[in-house]
Amino acid sequence: MHVIMFHSIGCEKTNWHNHQLSVSIDHFDNFCKYLTENNYTTYFFQEWYEQQNLKTDLNKKAVVLTFDDGYLDNWVYAYPILEKYHLKGTVFINPEFVDPSSKIRPSIKDIGSKENLIENSQALGFLNWEEIKIMDKSNFIDIQSHSMSHDFYFSSNKIIDFYTGQAEYSWLSWNLKPERKPNSITDDASKIIPYGTPIFEFGRALALRRYFPDERIHEKALEIISKLDVIKDKHEIIYKLNNELENFPGRFESDEEMEKRYRYELFESKKIIEKKLDKTVDFLCWPGGGYNELSIRLSKEAGYLASTVSSNDTGNYDNLKSVYKRIRRFGMGSFIQNSHATHYVKNSSFLTSVFLAAKGSIFHRNLNRFIRLRFFISDMTINR
Repeated sequence: MHVIMFHSIGCEKTNWHNHQLSVSIDHFDNFCKYLTENNYTTYFFQEWYEQQNLKTDLNKKAVVLTFDDGYLDNWVYAYPILEKYHLKGTVFINPEFVDPSSKIRPSIKDIGSKENLIENSQALGFLNWEEIKIMDKSNFIDIQSHSMSHDFYFSSNKIIDFYTGQAEYSWLSWNLKPERKPNSITDDASKIIPYGTPIFEFGRALALRRYFPDERIHEKALEIISKLDVIKDKHEIIYKLNNELENFPGRFESDEEMEKRYRYELFESKKIIEKKLDKTVDFLCWPGGGYNELSIRLSKEAGYLASTVSSNDTGNYDNLKSVYKRIRRFGMGSFIQNSHATHYVKNSSFLTSVFLAAKGSIFHRNLNRFIRLRFFISDMTINR
């Protein structure tokens, strides 16, 4: 049984800095149509879990569709398309990102003009509880946990960069103003994150011991930056900042602090979703595939029946014997990325081709390799 990972649907043309996470409506609709026309069965995770105890996969045409993060476009685009084709999907949400509004926003079922929604960026944002409740009560969407915060944190006392407006560090705004998380896609992070903020080595919240910098190191960073060119002298600035850490060492969280934080992430998210939706939440998706031995142990203690496996985790997980199972997924998207650029693939059957390649089709594997090669050659020609 294949478990597929999506995030956003229909926002690939917006100015959202993570727009490459979004699958186009054209691609997604065609993929769902393919599944229906070829008699695939989609499952919720409770059904997936029960089938893991069987010695053989009874249904070769079985798929689990998942959507991470709880984006508003899951309501605007994904849910209506799944309903249209009578397919099931699981949305993993973070309660801290749920929109506080109560108004049910329009979807393509209501407006009909998907182009207008994309153009006006009306699908950018996160789901609210009213939309979540409607979807979860349907036969097409199941809501499960993506932890509480989805945060990144500093993991060491080594400075690797400093903030001058880079979009890839916009997550810093989540830590500074967590109440703005539901608005983080459309917020201007540069108005929240102080210029010159030192960026330490960082990682996913549930995979690390958090490092707290000394607040005075930011003042030192501004002092150093003011005397040098932030572009030309970037490496020198980072070097000087790291040398200053002897005077401003900061601290790491204790074992007790770390476990308390992990418990909040895993127990509280489960509790909130269960209370809001009047259901049991049994399945967990680790944000960014970030976990360690402690977070795995606590997820079992919290009562989750299964959790996802990171794509770079090469451990051997035997789902047949353990009560607590691991979920292997593969991601599909509308973009191809190489060392030079990120490209949108126009072919409306692209997701279907990626899916069939994952199922072992040599033809589709070679086809996708050809598409990647074509983009690579084009980029090399442009960059000469």
